[in-house]
Amino acid sequence: MASKEAAFDDVVEEHVINEEYKIWQKKKKKKKKKKKKKKKKTPFLYDLVMTQALEWPHLTVQWLPDVTRP
Repeated sequence: MASKEAAFDDVVEEHVINEEYKIWQKKKKKKKKKKKKKKKKTPFLYDLVMTQALEWPHLTVQWLPDVTRP
């Protein structure tokens, strides 16, 4: 009787491990798909970059200096 219970426990444990592995694979595929989408869209996020060489590195910048609030 004890051997049947041990065998049943082993089968249940194996089934649980298989289910956890399936869940892990789904999550891995989902992350991979999300990363692929993000990589594909990256050029559209950064279509304009404006740079300016400075004489000395500044710790602050003035953003849109010509704009005044009403």
